[in-house]
Amino acid sequence: MSALDAALERAAVADLSAWPRLLATGPAFLGLLHRLSTGDVEGLRPGEGRPTVVTTPKGRILARLIVLHLGGEGVLALGGPGTGDRVRAHLTKYALGEDIGLTDAPPAPAYAIVGPRWREVARVLGAPDLAPYATALTTGTPPVRVARTNGFDGDGLLVLGEAPLDAPRLSPQDLEVWRVLTRRRLAGRELTEDYNPLEAGLADSVSFTKGCYVGQEVVARLNTYDKVARGVVALEMEGAAPLPGARLAHGEREIGTVTSAVVDPRTGAIAALGYVKRRDLPSGVETIDVVSDSGRAPARIVTR
Repeated sequence: MSALDAALERAAVADLSAWPRLLATGPAFLGLLHRLSTGDVEGLRPGEGRPTVVTTPKGRILARLIVLHLGGEGVLALGGPGTGDRVRAHLTKYALGEDIGLTDAPPAPAYAIVGPRWREVARVLGAPDLAPYATALTTGTPPVRVARTNGFDGDGLLVLGEAPLDAPRLSPQDLEVWRVLTRRRLAGRELTEDYNPLEAGLADSVSFTKGCYVGQEVVARLNTYDKVARGVVALEMEGAAPLPGARLAHGEREIGTVTSAVVDPRTGAIAALGYVKRRDLPSGVETIDVVSDSGRAPARIVTR
C-alpha cells in the first residue's frame, strides 16, 4: 500500500516541521489574539486548544491559527505555510507595548498523523484520548508533546518532537494530493485575503458570541443576513491540471476561480478546489467549465 493510499484508507505521517510556529510567553498574548481574531481564545486554559482566524478590518483571512496552551511553556500558535512573518508582524503591530512575548518557536520536528485510523497510531505512541485541539504529553519515555489536530482540523494528531511513528511517511507531493482529495483548505491557496472565514468554510474557527474583534462586524453581518456570497467546491476533471487562478464558468458566465489542483496518481484524474459564486451556480448543476489559456475543459462538481 502506498503512503497516499494509507493516508486515505488507514493512517500515514506528514512532516509539518517547516510550518511556522509562534511561541508566546507574555501574559497579554491571549487577550490580544482574542481581539484580533475570530475564535474565543482569551479563556484558554493549560492543555486546551482552539482554531482561530486572524482577520483584516474587512473581515478577510490574514491567517488561520491553531492555538495550543502549553501551560508554563507558553502558548503555541501553528500557522499555515508562509504565514509566520506576516502573523508575527501583525500581532506585534497591535500589541502597543503589551507583554506578549512573541517569538518563533525553537526549531523542532512536527509530524501530523492523518487518515481515518490515526487513533491506532496515536494509541501505540502513548497519546491520551484528547478533545479536538487539546494538547498533552505522551506516556512514553521520554514524553512527547501531542495535540489533537492534523494541522488543518481536529481529525488527527500533531506530534511536536521526535517519536517512533509506525505509519508510512507522506512526501510533500503526497500530502498535497491528500489535502485536495480530502478538501482541506491551505494558506496561500484557499485561505487568503481574497476570502473571508465563512466563505472558506471555517465556521468552526469563528465565535458568534464573543466580543468585538478586528473584522467582526463584517463577519457577523454575513452570518446574520445569510450574505455569504462564495463557497469552496471540489472538482474532478480529465486532462492537464489547471493552474491556481484558472477561471470557473457556467455557460458564458464566469463564476469563480481554481485555487488548488493535483493529479491523483492512482487514477490519473485531476482533483481540484476552487471558489464559486453561490448565486451563479444553480442547484442541480453537476458540471462547470475550467477556462484557461488553452481553452475550456469540463469539471464535475464533487461537493459544493
